[in-house]
Amino acid sequence: MRLVLKIGGHLFSTKNGLSVDWIKNVADILREIHSDNDRWVVVVGGGVGARAFIEAAKRLGADETRCDEIATEVTRIHASLFIQALGEKAYPLVVKNIDELRAALVGRGIAVAGGFWPGQSTFAVAAYCAETIRAERLIVASNVEGIYDKDPKLHSDARIIPRISYEGLRKIMAGSPQLAGEYRLIDNVGLSILERSRIRVSIIDGRDVRNIQRAILEEYAGTIIEG
Repeated sequence: MRLVLKIGGHLFSTKNGLSVDWIKNVADILREIHSDNDRWVVVVGGGVGARAFIEAAKRLGADETRCDEIATEVTRIHASLFIQALGEKAYPLVVKNIDELRAALVGRGIAVAGGFWPGQSTFAVAAYCAETIRAERLIVASNVEGIYDKDPKLHSDARIIPRISYEGLRKIMAGSPQLAGEYRLIDNVGLSILERSRIRVSIIDGRDVRNIQRAILEEYAGTIIEG
């Protein structure tokens, strides 16, 4: 199986700091169900940690490009933690571009990446990785159950959309901000890559690590995005 798992940065954090137990539990699941013939890519985001550093950088006079660079470094720190948790299953270095990704999957069954370039979200990186390895699916684990028809933080009657097309999602996303540290669950760059490659996307609530296992083995999803 060729698979990309995108892990939202918010899943790495708790009120008390980094969620080490959550990282360990996900890594345990991946090690258990990964087979020798599988080629998986795990792409991790920056979340609360990245936003804290971005805010500090802005107060010190940093521009958007510099803020993006700082956020990318945070995602790579998260990736390093995940590599440590995965042990021998994972390529030992954080993948920083597509050439490194190809080389990593020659020797190991799982490669782990953070951000690649300033100005693009880790969702776009995950989409690019999925296209490169010709993944069957992209699983996006976040701190929400799926894609809603409206913002659930603002609307109590918001409902999850079980299945949606690329075009339908693009309409919902219209007007979303694209500033450093403000990327939403999905962005237009990543969506365009997935649409041209016809890669199915599964959005899941990753706060319960069992959902990640169900998504890989049983194709569980809160929302499925496809053409």
